[in-house]
Amino acid sequence: MVRLMSAIVPYVVPYVKRGGVYGVPMGTRAYDTWWGLTLRTTTGLHKVVDKLSGGRLWRRFPGGQQVIWITTLGRKSAQWRRTPLLAAPHEGAWIITGSNAGQTQIPAWVFNVRAWPTGSVEIDGTKTDCTFIEVTGPLRDLLYQELVAMWSAYAMYERNAGREIPVFLVQPKLN
Repeated sequence: MVRLMSAIVPYVVPYVKRGGVYGVPMGTRAYDTWWGLTLRTTTGLHKVVDKLSGGRLWRRFPGGQQVIWITTLGRKSAQWRRTPLLAAPHEGAWIITGSNAGQTQIPAWVFNVRAWPTGSVEIDGTKTDCTFIEVTGPLRDLLYQELVAMWSAYAMYERNAGREIPVFLVQPKLN
């Protein structure tokens, strides 16, 4: 599966870097529809691969970046939701962001952690209870730049989303 992703990403990224996908400008309804479908499909596929492999596959993105799984309580449904995200380590915590690949819509997990800031994080098969801390101001900007250094597309996402992208620290709880 990593080979499949490695084969697909180089063909998609050049179109995205031109400010859109297949000539569709970012920030438009068509872009949000296309990229939203792509994200839902990729996330769904990631969940299937994770379940079938017992969590052994796709622990890292094709460029080597860490994938973590957050489990949050749904603010409306009160159901636990498990979501894979790219993350960067930071002083014993993890930085995550509600970029939604530069879409104008904020991802649902952001609203969940704002309503219920406790949950769990799974990293390389190890699950730990955690607290989600939304970061604002200059610290948010600094942490977002750490994400940009890890995955350059984050710079494009922020430019084109038309909103400030929320940044969170995932702080594992010590036993």
